[in-house]
Amino acid sequence: MADASTLRAELVAALVANTARLSHGLRAELARSIKLGEGRRLQFEVDPWYWGITSCATEESIIGSDWLSRSLPGDWLDRAEEAGANWNGLISDEVCPWFADCWQAVGGPARFDPAYLFLHGYHDQQYDLVGRAWVPAKVAFGE
Repeated sequence: MADASTLRAELVAALVANTARLSHGLRAELARSIKLGEGRRLQFEVDPWYWGITSCATEESIIGSDWLSRSLPGDWLDRAEEAGANWNGLISDEVCPWFADCWQAVGGPARFDPAYLFLHGYHDQQYDLVGRAWVPAKVAFGE
């Protein structure tokens, strides 16, 4: 049976293998003419089932669906379940800072600060890409 550290290491390796791909998608998004209304923030939405990430401002895909499942060992989810790991939590714990690292590397904060990442269906929590922490939507948007 796999332990949490092995699962995490495999997950991190899968993310690292997709860093150039995500960075390319973020650069393409930053090259678009994005105009946010007063009080609006740039947001990226993660599909927590297929892990595709989309820009909410342009509705363009930043990184397509199923990239993560294709990058992880084929039995990763089964081994995570056998180990009793919360695989969804494990993935989001790694994907969010990885996305923030790429956002920083491509110069995203110079154009949009603050900017947020959130999991579809969980809008009440936003991952601050600069502060690198989950914040309630009411805090992120001053509601």
